[in-house]
Amino acid sequence: MLIGWDYGAHGIWWVLAKEEKEAPAPAGHWSGTPPPGWHGRPRPWSDRLSSELLDDLQAWNDAWSADGAERQALQERGRELAVRVQDELGTDGWEVLYQMDRRMFRVHPPGSWPVGSWEQELLGYHH
Repeated sequence: MLIGWDYGAHGIWWVLAKEEKEAPAPAGHWSGTPPPGWHGRPRPWSDRLSSELLDDLQAWNDAWSADGAERQALQERGRELAVRVQDELGTDGWEVLYQMDRRMFRVHPPGSWPVGSWEQELLGYHH
């Protein structure tokens, strides 16, 4: 899992394992029109994370686009959210990552990698 900001997103991302990333994409296509029931679906991660944590992740993600957003404070808040996500998911098969300055950090087991190479060094992705 990656705790990371993106415009209009939720603040939490599924990071594919090397095998998942290299596997062929499932059949299908995106038409640009959401499928029926799209708007009434449960919010992402609601089956694994508390509503309070999901609300906090969303508020954190939205704060990045606010005028005058303080980058260092938001990165620290992202670290705290990553620890909370790891606490709720547990450590059995889950690794939660977050970025501080120019490094990616893993909550458990602890580790860090340069932002420019973490996908290759940690996940084994080919660039």
